[in-house]
Amino acid sequence: MKRTAQKFAALALALTLALGLLSGCGPDAPSGSSPAQSPDADGGALKVALVLTQSLGDSGPADDMNNAMKRAVEDFGIESTTYEALQPEQYEESLRNFAQNGCDMVVASFPGMTEAVRKVAADFPDVKFVHIYSAEDYGLDNVVSVDFACWEANYVCGVAAALVSESGQIGHIIGGEDNTIRANYHALVEGAQSVNAAAAVEQINAGTFDDPAKGKEIALSLYGKGVDVIIGDAGKVTLGIIEAAKETGNYIIGDASDHSSLAPGNVLMDTALGFGAAVYDQISKLVDGTFSAGVGAANYANGGIATTKNTSLAENCTDEALKGRLDEIWDKVAEIEGQIADGTLVVEKVTQ
Repeated sequence: MKRTAQKFAALALALTLALGLLSGCGPDAPSGSSPAQSPDADGGALKVALVLTQSLGDSGPADDMNNAMKRAVEDFGIESTTYEALQPEQYEESLRNFAQNGCDMVVASFPGMTEAVRKVAADFPDVKFVHIYSAEDYGLDNVVSVDFACWEANYVCGVAAALVSESGQIGHIIGGEDNTIRANYHALVEGAQSVNAAAAVEQINAGTFDDPAKGKEIALSLYGKGVDVIIGDAGKVTLGIIEAAKETGNYIIGDASDHSSLAPGNVLMDTALGFGAAVYDQISKLVDGTFSAGVGAANYANGGIATTKNTSLAENCTDEALKGRLDEIWDKVAEIEGQIADGTLVVEKVTQ
């Protein structure tokens, strides 16, 4: 099992679209690709919409999914639209508008869209729906959910954090509450305490995935109380945690993509989740006619989950003692990841 996942490319692209004039899925939408490559029932290019509940611009999951859409345009000749539905009241409305306006596939993101997907997909049986980062089995022939065993990577993060922490105090900043984030916390504690039985993990909910300033404020508070490693599980909020780590000389484990270039001396590692790969895979199945409803999983065993270590940490951090232990830490991380991948170590999804 490789412990370094493919790094996600950074792309800041925000599309503000008026619902009802949705590029790529409306009758008057411009064609940006060759229809012959991926024809729909009417002979035009297949139309796919991506609805994000987190904003673009942090090189995280939203950007990774948007980049996958762009690759699919190039590779399959689809027409695509990306829409940021950042308020819950926009979820159902945006899905319904895309389905009504000619989309062949609508990709929803993150657990908060569950009820919106359930309602809209049932009303549009001829439209394919994909729910990324969901374990929900909708029981509908036109819906597939793709779940991510993020808790497996968070167990590994707990191990790494406890190996690095001198105080034994670890922080966990989240953007919101759901079963997966609760499972991440329990796995993080379990991993940390497998190394240091006295390790303590303090979790704080920022209540947002899109406010770096909030992340910095919380992180500075935690670092001020003696926490020396924070795990970010909060989208763009992680950018603020990184700033706090740089200012205080502490450490952070980042969320969903490689952040090491932002703070080479402070980012220990990041979780690496194949959100974009899952989107691209489902579009490819739409194109070749192999779309299948149900629930799929991304985990260590199939390569959908991993971590990315900061290979430049040794030359950039100021802690000489840590520099001397990094090889040992990375070896331990690799050992644990290998055990999870081959089933020797099972990290349960604990949500209570």
